[in-house]
Amino acid sequence: MKEPMKTDTRARIGIIGAGIMAKGMAHNFLKKGHAVSIWNRTVAHVTDLVETGAQSVASPRAAVEAADLIIECVTDDAVSREMWTNPETGILAGAQKGDGKIYAASSTLSLAWTDELVGLCQGAGIDFLDMPLTGSRAGAEGGTLRLLVGGDARVLERARPALEAISAKIYHFGRSGAGMRFKLVLNALTGIHSDAAAQAAALAQKAGLDLGAVQFALVDGAMGPASQVTIALLNNRDAPDTQVNFATKWLEKDLRYAQAMAREYRADFSVLDTVQAEYAKALEQGLGDQDQTKVIKLYR
Repeated sequence: MKEPMKTDTRARIGIIGAGIMAKGMAHNFLKKGHAVSIWNRTVAHVTDLVETGAQSVASPRAAVEAADLIIECVTDDAVSREMWTNPETGILAGAQKGDGKIYAASSTLSLAWTDELVGLCQGAGIDFLDMPLTGSRAGAEGGTLRLLVGGDARVLERARPALEAISAKIYHFGRSGAGMRFKLVLNALTGIHSDAAAQAAALAQKAGLDLGAVQFALVDGAMGPASQVTIALLNNRDAPDTQVNFATKWLEKDLRYAQAMAREYRADFSVLDTVQAEYAKALEQGLGDQDQTKVIKLYR
């Protein structure tokens, strides 16, 4: 059995991507004394990380060569596929059978690509975890992400000491691909709650209720429908459009991946179809780069 990464050693971390989540992870790995190599297509986006000790590398393959734990965290299937499979610069091009390294996909991906990627890693003889994240900007920047993991429990235990630098809790859902399946269920519910809260807020206003009073009562009374997502939407209703924790375009993408998952399992999830259509409408109205809670604008 391979030895776990020790908490008192300086783990070598490779990060592919430099979005909100990836940069947050990189900063927290650095704060905990780990060595970080990071690749991003736009090098200027990692300047602040380089200034605090990270090494900017020339390709995903170079990140693999410089690290023992490699985390891919990009936007969607198409970008992820390029990061892993490019024959010259991709992650798999730098991987070697039985190299003892741990490879993780932390993007939110479709099941089709996730399962294909699991097969590719198994065929390459490398240790792989699907490890999507939740916790939004605050969790990424504060080192309090929740990691949603699928894969061999022994591989996760080897990675756990290093992963504690970026997370408040690690959930293990079982076999490879299980973490991604949970993440799509989670984000489907996030979209449904946000859209329902937006419509309910519009109804409350039209009925002459003060939204501040509505929000206070929902929170103060611990009423069943007052989920954290509902509260976030009400809290952010007047926030600047530039304040983005989770962009609408990425949630809409995740809703489409969740729809495909529902179709694959022949599950009745009709409410998801309705909500995805609303988020698609939000994109059409130019809300794609704004926070997903700004779906409330559709109903004002």
